[in-house]
Amino acid sequence: MRIIVPHRGLEAAKTRLAPSLDPSERVMLASQLLQRVLRVAREVTDDVVVISPSRPLAEIVEASGCRLSVQRGMGLNEGLDQARSDALMEGIETLVILHGDLPNLRADDIRTLCGALPDGDGPGVAIAPDRAGTGTNGLALRPPGVIGFRFGVGSFAAHAAEVERAGVPAVAVNRAGLAFDLDTPEDLARWLELGDAA
Repeated sequence: MRIIVPHRGLEAAKTRLAPSLDPSERVMLASQLLQRVLRVAREVTDDVVVISPSRPLAEIVEASGCRLSVQRGMGLNEGLDQARSDALMEGIETLVILHGDLPNLRADDIRTLCGALPDGDGPGVAIAPDRAGTGTNGLALRPPGVIGFRFGVGSFAAHAAEVERAGVPAVAVNRAGLAFDLDTPEDLARWLELGDAA
């Protein structure tokens, strides 16, 4: 199993928090969030890869015991396709995608996501929706190429449509640690107020 964490880079991250945080604070928050997600991911597997167009992320990623793969093209889905191609060439059988802004993520959340795949070696997909139920914060794929990546607006429905086309078993995994991502000033306020209860 390999976990892939896509990331735009610290300077580009969390721009929607501009009303609440200045640029240096946004960089600091993005760094802390990414380091936390990587630390939790490493509790589950030693094989954690960050795909990003930002080479300076290498310092954080490598200090976390993970690997940085520098994205050649632009766009989240394109970067994930690149990381998936690498995984397939290296014989990876199960791929997990996690966003790097999940402040309450725990190792058990990742294990539950992977555990939702069918028993045995059969193909399957597990999808972790965001709190609104419209986005996708986590994906477990076996084999790695079982469906196309459709991250973006309305990605939960788009991924569900991909699953239907592929005709493979799929499960939605609803867990607080996977559902809560920190994107907007409202998310930030909720997290600061409620912390782990978010």
